[in-house]
Amino acid sequence: MIKINKWIVASAGMLLQLSIGSIYAYSVWINPIHELNGWDAHQLKLSFSLAICFLGLTAAFMQKFVRRIGPKKAGLLAALFFSAGLIGSGFAIAEKSLLLFYLFYGVISGIGLGFGYITPISVVVKWFPEKPGFAGGLVIMSFAVGSILASRLILPLTASLGVPGAFYLLGSAYFLIMVLASLFLLLPVSSIQIENAVQDNATIPLKVLLKDVRFYGLWLMLFFNTICGIALISIAAPMAKQLIHITDSQAINFVAFIGFFNGFGRLFWSSISDKIGRWSTFFLFYTIGACCFLVLSHTNSPILFQIMIFIIISCYGGAFATIPAFVKDIYGPNKMSSPFGFILIAWSVAAFVGPGLIGLTKDYTTIFYLFAGILMFTAIMCLI
Repeated sequence: MIKINKWIVASAGMLLQLSIGSIYAYSVWINPIHELNGWDAHQLKLSFSLAICFLGLTAAFMQKFVRRIGPKKAGLLAALFFSAGLIGSGFAIAEKSLLLFYLFYGVISGIGLGFGYITPISVVVKWFPEKPGFAGGLVIMSFAVGSILASRLILPLTASLGVPGAFYLLGSAYFLIMVLASLFLLLPVSSIQIENAVQDNATIPLKVLLKDVRFYGLWLMLFFNTICGIALISIAAPMAKQLIHITDSQAINFVAFIGFFNGFGRLFWSSISDKIGRWSTFFLFYTIGACCFLVLSHTNSPILFQIMIFIIISCYGGAFATIPAFVKDIYGPNKMSSPFGFILIAWSVAAFVGPGLIGLTKDYTTIFYLFAGILMFTAIMCLI
């Protein structure tokens, strides 16, 4: 029998996040699906938006349920929903049903994403009371790394198995990995006792948060930073192929590097925020992002284009690693889970707004100017 220790639990949490992190390689699916069924990028980005939407909604409204059933059962639910969503997506593509694809990839896998996102972070950090930032960084980093691995697998699998077959295989493989990982998601004995003692006092009701101006400030800060990054991620591969004329293999590398900088930004910027403060870090996200989008609107250089995208994505990822600490600073460690969950709804809303703004026009230069303006406006508001 395997003796559970903090490194086994950490590895389990990382495997769970790595599996669901494949969502960030979604843009690699777009061209194979388009070639098979004729659905274009604007139709397909809705399924990505739905998946992120239900991630945020599940994380916000299922916190009590997750605490009640425990991390192991929550992880198994994540495996069930996420894998069923992928396998169902393959069926929807085989049946050429776009509505079914929205249901399976957007709604069902999105619920699995929500369970899989909130469960391992809260568990792993409790096993590392002396280094909670390090533990949280490991888990959050794994979410981004998952997109790197998935981006490498999707096209070879679609070439050999077809698009539905690739979904079937990945869905089955992720199911096995996530089930195995979930079996080792256990709270340390000391944390179980503490959770039982403070559970009734650990939740801030939504009606109370809605009267707190600080809650709105945190929500809007995450929202404005997210809409630009999530929009780029949703169509990264086809956008790069259109604007800088990269090949399929180069597009795979491009998406993989997006995953890397998403993960790197989470570790880098969260460390920076410890030194300069959370507010100053978010101000940097907005100003750096605005400058990068202005450069994107004027450059024809493939290298410079990709560098600007990577910087923007690092700020996007950095916000998700910084916002938990920001919430903890304001509400305290024992009461942070409730406001943090509801603040993640900003991610859900941004998943529609960002890709929706891109869909307003086929002129990417206009979109880049718009995103630069949004971020600059937000930066100015931070100074007021």
